[in-house]
Amino acid sequence: MMNIDNHWAKAYILKLIERGIIPGMNGGLFHPEDNVTTEQFVTMVIRSSKGNIEPTRGFWSSGYMDYALYKGIIEDYDITNISKPIERRSAARIVHEALLTEFGERDEYEWSTAENLRDLYSCHTCVMHIAQMYVKGIMLARDHNLFDAAGSLTHAEAAAVVARMLNREQRIPQTGGRKFQSKNLSPDEAWELMLNDPTAMLVDVRTIEDYKTGHIQESICIPLHDISINPFSVCVRKDTPIILYCQKGYKSSAAAQDLIEAGYSRVYTIPGIEQYPYHLI
Repeated sequence: MMNIDNHWAKAYILKLIERGIIPGMNGGLFHPEDNVTTEQFVTMVIRSSKGNIEPTRGFWSSGYMDYALYKGIIEDYDITNISKPIERRSAARIVHEALLTEFGERDEYEWSTAENLRDLYSCHTCVMHIAQMYVKGIMLARDHNLFDAAGSLTHAEAAAVVARMLNREQRIPQTGGRKFQSKNLSPDEAWELMLNDPTAMLVDVRTIEDYKTGHIQESICIPLHDISINPFSVCVRKDTPIILYCQKGYKSSAAAQDLIEAGYSRVYTIPGIEQYPYHLI
């Protein structure tokens, strides 16, 4: 029997039990303070949206992992680490993708409050996942505004995350951050800026490999990794208009922040190539 009397997550745990999302773990026992594995966490998330999926290997089955991989909710990295304690940044990514894919919930446009997290940019590929989970109030910071991106999750914490994912009323939204100095432009606004100012740069911050598969005409490729290492490599003049884009908008936001912190004053982002029907070359 699981003992959750007087436990801080009791309400979350009971809510998931009521919905049949966590009828048992670890051979039928639920230990709130044990670390949750990647497979256990993914199963909780997918079960919450799809219900039971026929198991192939016991209760915590790869059937849930297979579905999540097929839908793009998880990555090969998660399969590799299927039996290891899940990291908080991975949990943020999985829940974020599940909200977009399974629940059709849009991102929060204003997410500057997440800048209060001291380790927000510790993982550039995780920035938007962490930021969205934080501002939505699904995953909160730990001590001293630290998200603890590489930290683990207990079963109880995982239950709270999934319960908040499912029920907006149980979330604890974070607001009050400063406004980003970068500006979001529509594609038409970006084209107009480039026509009026021939010094303006259109920069694709994806990898060179992704750039070669198709990119916006007149753009150049400077990967996010390179900008993070040396933002001054983009251009010499810090008042040059720099328009950034990527696949989904996450990397361009991170690149914009790097450039702003380096002192560039005219930094813009446009929708990613999955967010707008660009003509790619």
